[in-house]
Amino acid sequence: MHVSGIVCAGVLPMPETSRSESNGQSGLAARSGQMNETRLGQARLLHARTRVSCMIIQGVILYLTVLILLAGAYRFAAIWLVLTSLMVGVVFLYDRLMAPDGISERNFRRYLRGHVVVSTLTGLVWGGLAIAFLDAASLMSLFTTINMVFAISVGGMLPSAEYRASFLGLSTAAILPMAVYWLITVDGPLRLIGLGLLIYYGFGLLVSMRAEVQTIEAIASQQHRALMLQLQDRNREIERASTAKSRFLAAASHDMSQPLQAQGFLISAMRRTLDRSDQLALLEKIESCWRSQQKLLHALVESARLDSGAITVKPKVFDLADVARGLIDEFSGVAKDKGVSLTLSSEPSPVETDPVLVARILGNLLSNALKFTPAGGQVDLRLFRDEEGQVLAEVEDNGPGIAQADQARIFEEYVQVGVPLDGPQQGLGLGLTIVRQLTAKLGLTLQLQSEPGKGTRASLALPCTAVDRLPAMHPGSQAVAEFAFSPLVVVVEDEISVREGLTILLTDWGCRVISGATGAQTLELLSWADAEPDFLIVDKHLAADEDGLDVIAAIRAEVAASVPAALLTGDIYEFDRLVDQTGIETVAKPAEPQDLQRLLAAALDRASQEVPV
Repeated sequence: MHVSGIVCAGVLPMPETSRSESNGQSGLAARSGQMNETRLGQARLLHARTRVSCMIIQGVILYLTVLILLAGAYRFAAIWLVLTSLMVGVVFLYDRLMAPDGISERNFRRYLRGHVVVSTLTGLVWGGLAIAFLDAASLMSLFTTINMVFAISVGGMLPSAEYRASFLGLSTAAILPMAVYWLITVDGPLRLIGLGLLIYYGFGLLVSMRAEVQTIEAIASQQHRALMLQLQDRNREIERASTAKSRFLAAASHDMSQPLQAQGFLISAMRRTLDRSDQLALLEKIESCWRSQQKLLHALVESARLDSGAITVKPKVFDLADVARGLIDEFSGVAKDKGVSLTLSSEPSPVETDPVLVARILGNLLSNALKFTPAGGQVDLRLFRDEEGQVLAEVEDNGPGIAQADQARIFEEYVQVGVPLDGPQQGLGLGLTIVRQLTAKLGLTLQLQSEPGKGTRASLALPCTAVDRLPAMHPGSQAVAEFAFSPLVVVVEDEISVREGLTILLTDWGCRVISGATGAQTLELLSWADAEPDFLIVDKHLAADEDGLDVIAAIRAEVAASVPAALLTGDIYEFDRLVDQTGIETVAKPAEPQDLQRLLAAALDRASQEVPV
């Protein structure tokens, strides 16, 4: 019995109860954080505007003092001026003493609470003085007291009002006592003014609510702009780091691929010169080390190219069974060495997607299954149609399986699960990361089912197409041990070890070889040849910034023929752009000798079919 695991990106479902609790807690935490940010912004606005606000209020105090003097209350005018000015001083000193170094996350709550208290005291002073000055028999007194109440409260209704709680404390202390006192002491029609004060108070509550919303929106907008600026700075830093990483990977991949490429050609050429079993066994170990280095480099380069978006999808119709048979041939040696049984169960499976990328996905899944399946185990690759008409490619093993908690982690970069601490590190842990990235890029679905002790099954679902859309197969395009005739192959490679290794390998295959370090040198050597070249193998980046594409074009122009060519490149990011060149196959370094042999065989096969009978 298997436990259903991840789909595509490897996200494990969370239990509903814990997920809802977690979401609720995170939602409360987020709202609390937003409110704190808002209050912090309001406190900073209050602090920043205190000096100007005090100056404006002092001006209003002087204006009202003049009105009181005009009413003839000289002694009250002095009391008014002293008490209200004293409260302005209290507000100013409070701001300076409570936040001498500005408003921060540590003091904004205390600052706001104290500001509400000071505002309420200010309201009580103004309201009390207004009540003391009220004289129903004097129109000047009525006019002045109404001005007192309005002047101290109207600021909290403006769109720029900073903090509504302070307004509520001030207006409630100033207006409500005044309104009640007015209703009690004033007779006649003027009593309605007391009711108007109550209406004004209610109106002020509504307007101040809207004013606070506008203030909060302004603060949020300012915070958003600040975050956007931070994000832009961060993006620029990431872009600089990404560019530096790209340059490093491009340089490293090219420099590392050169000696690995030469080693691969020389190892392949050496094999045919050895006849003793101990020599061949030693060569097998050397080649195994070389392949390990090659796989590490390929994994790094491919992961970097996927991250950068350099890999593009090139869909076409093909039989997935052919790809599966090729993969079984490729991994049969590894399975035999480990003592693991590797089987294929397939039927014609026409699909339409990118065959290279699908082969890479299935190859990584097979490699992973073989890596962790012990000797005597079983790895199966199966192709079949499901109930929905899709083609399912399943890789199943009876290995140790994967714990539920680890099923999401195995698709992360540099993660390896189940590797003994005292055992060798098997690769970089990028194989399944590449599987996840390629699956997402192709828009396919990958399901993983595994349980500790019961093995693992990975299922890739692909869209099926009609069998009659499969392209016709041409026999004779498979690689051969040695060519029946001696094709002329031109090699242009500035790295001498790679050039010599490739020359030895091609000669061993029965080819005639013209090799040069530059395009000009190769053209000069080619001018002495008595035949047209059958195939070109050219490095993309040659010495002195010479481009391999230009060299291919120059050779084709020289011989007046579109000679098939293979372009060797360690370029990470422009790899797929090069594939569009007519008659040019792009091969990533370090190239497998068998891949070059297959390309050469296919080119010779196409050329033979084009020769008129």
